[in-house]
Order: sequence, then structure tokens, then C-alpha cells
Amino acid sequence: MNVNDFLTRACIPIRLACITTADWPIIISLWYAYMEERFFCATQKNAKILKYLSNNSKCGFEVAGDLPPYRGVRGWGRAKLNETRGPEILHILIKKYLEDEKSQLAKFLLRRAENEIAIEIKPLSIFHYDYSNRMNGIKVNTNM
Repeated sequence: MNVNDFLTRACIPIRLACITTADWPIIISLWYAYMEERFFCATQKNAKILKYLSNNSKCGFEVAGDLPPYRGVRGWGRAKLNETRGPEILHILIKKYLEDEKSQLAKFLLRRAENEIAIEIKPLSIFHYDYSNRMNGIKVNTNM
């Protein structure tokens, strides 16, 4: 698995782990773009994750699908908040996940673009895994 290709092409959310202000871990799923060897996300100024990452920039992450064969990328790094790049990153994310800005969801998100803050995650450790060979021919129950 080429990690850069996987992270650039995968159209699944990043699971971002951080520590809350009450000192408890939490995992939040966000749309991401992988550029400049960093993950970029965007969220509204009032999102709690911004408070958590401002308080403690250490974070963990995973980009992986939910269905077999299991493969993905995980690791840890430091997050930095960027108040000026929020709208720019939002446009990039809409293009990646929604393909255009004409859908109802895209229009809703863009109406609030001026309130977006970018989250930049610089990976300090990154690990990829691919269990395709090991799971070849195995059926996994994915019913809940």
C-alpha cells in the first residue's frame, strides 16, 4: 500500500482522537484532505474539538474503511488551528466528498463558510496496515 496514494484517494472520514478539557479521550470523525504531508479538516468556530485541540495539540488519527478487508493508516501527531484557511479547506473538502458545490448539503455548508476554522494535523508517527491477504476468502458478519 502506498500511504500517500491511499490518504489522497480515500474518500472516508478521518477518525481524530484528542483529549477533552475534562481530561478524557474522545474520537471525532471529520472530512479531511491530505496535502503537504498533513491532514487538513475544517469545522465551525463553535465546535468543541477546537477547544480540545487548543488545550492539548496532541492527537491520534485513523483513516480506514469499516468493511473487510481491513486496511488503513493510523498514527499520532500535533494539531494546529488556522483561522484564515477554514473557508479554503472547506471548499477542498466539498469537492473531495461531494464532488461539486450544487448539492443541498454543499450549499448549506458554504453558507456558513466564514465561520470555518481549519485544523492542520502534522503526523509525527504514521503506520499503515493491510489485512487483505490474511482475510482472503473470509466472510465477516457486518450486521449490527
